[in-house]
Amino acid sequence: MDPLGMVAEVVELESLKRWHQVPPVHHLTDYSAIGEERKHATSPFPFNPAINYKIALWAGDISLLSVDAIVHSTNESMSERNPISDRICARAGPALREEIRQEVKECRTGEIRVTQGHNLSARFVIHTVGPKYNVKYQTAAENTLHICYRNILQKACELNLSTIALCVINSVRRNFPPDEGAHIALRTVRRFLEQHGSCLDLVVFAVENIDVGIYEVLLPLYFPRSLQEEEMALWQLPVNVGGPDGEPLLPDRQIRIIDNPQHSLDGDESVDLSSQLDSSITVGEHAFSHMQGDLDQQRLLGERPQTDPIGELMIKEMQSKESVCHIPLTRLGPDERVIYFAIYLTAVKFFTDFHKFFQQLIEELDALPARLGCRDSDC
Repeated sequence: MDPLGMVAEVVELESLKRWHQVPPVHHLTDYSAIGEERKHATSPFPFNPAINYKIALWAGDISLLSVDAIVHSTNESMSERNPISDRICARAGPALREEIRQEVKECRTGEIRVTQGHNLSARFVIHTVGPKYNVKYQTAAENTLHICYRNILQKACELNLSTIALCVINSVRRNFPPDEGAHIALRTVRRFLEQHGSCLDLVVFAVENIDVGIYEVLLPLYFPRSLQEEEMALWQLPVNVGGPDGEPLLPDRQIRIIDNPQHSLDGDESVDLSSQLDSSITVGEHAFSHMQGDLDQQRLLGERPQTDPIGELMIKEMQSKESVCHIPLTRLGPDERVIYFAIYLTAVKFFTDFHKFFQQLIEELDALPARLGCRDSDC
């Protein structure tokens, strides 16, 4: 019942317009006429009437939809209070909260839990927890949101469901940008229907009024209703449209290849090995030692991270030893000189790899909370 005590009407699927039946809301801009360069040579999401028939956009109360399952976005303790959660729980009756309290209890970020629909028109409620958005862990948050949608669709197929209503999982309360969340949702659903479309007859994007405009603008990019919309999407789609499943892709790290590692980037630190073998080697003047002092400049485009305590500690330790490590090679025979020099180069490589390992370890530890999906109490 609604707040006035009136029995709310159930929304039957027959009353929903499929996506191909919805006329364009916005005028199609001819970007080629204004000379703007397209972002894609060919469409990553071509016009497909069969897929469009499986999509519907509906603005309203998701708890009223007569589908096999509706999606409920909540927190890890499954106790979040928001208008959508309140409507779902109110119409489902106290049995839903009791099932959550007795059997489900909790849900980790990115995971899903399934309960009965009880008094709802939907047979099941699929609960999920969207990620908190942090610029520092942007990729992890985007990937977790993709996993939420992907897990929901996979579970629907496992339960042999044919119709499902998706709410907007990304929440402004969790600082997730609405447009970025919509891009992830739309391309994840599109890729899933391309691969497993036979197991679902209808996917309803059930959005609140605040999100209607975003989905009206972005839906034609991922589900073009005509060849004209497909062509316009070549300019409007983001450059990065995700991987085969719609998952976010990490930007490739650019690596600088140096033809001769005996020469530094400065160009004036070359070493005459023959002259040094005839006399002596001063550790710290050789190009390999110079490379150790600035690893990121050698292997990456850009400066090294501003905070790298382990790397700085290692470099200072090596530099402190350089000042006292002057070994006259005149006392060594030719074979011994070669062996010594080989050991020296091996040691430098060891410290280089050692520094790289700890730097990567720090990065992995920093990103670990977001990848695992931190709990509300921890974030």
